[in-house]
Amino acid sequence: MAYETYNKITSEDEFMRMFRIYRTTHEMLKDRGYVVPEGFDKYNYFHRHCVRDGELVKELMMFQVQKEHYPGDRILVLFPDIKTIGINYMKDVCVRLRDLEIGKAIIIYPGTFTIQASKAVQSMNTTEESLYKVELFSERELVVNITQHEFVPKHIVLSAEEKRALLKK
Repeated sequence: MAYETYNKITSEDEFMRMFRIYRTTHEMLKDRGYVVPEGFDKYNYFHRHCVRDGELVKELMMFQVQKEHYPGDRILVLFPDIKTIGINYMKDVCVRLRDLEIGKAIIIYPGTFTIQASKAVQSMNTTEESLYKVELFSERELVVNITQHEFVPKHIVLSAEEKRALLKK
């Protein structure tokens, strides 16, 4: 892939920032009912899996998880190391999802999205015929897990019946 990448920053501060993002992403997926690996929340686990020769390799941060009781419900999490996410990157994501036979993805991006890439994601998420659903998060949004803040109530996924009952109130 020929994308313009960020200059590598190998400072301990950058490692810690990316570890927090990585940990928050795993926590978010665990809260959604996905099975996440043991030890994901430990810095040593992150360093062992995502750092090579003292340098963070975002491609190694990529992972996929599945729902505990629905193994076919899998999601791919990507950490692109490019300044601007464009339509070509989104095409590559679709190819990767197709090859892995996964229908959902989360992209945690460091910079910005082009208008075309944003429209492609919007189209994928709103078109019923779309094979893929993609969620976008900027790295800034995931440095801290907001659900662990004392004033944020615990999120509970409701069944369709519970939703109807709640909306009737």
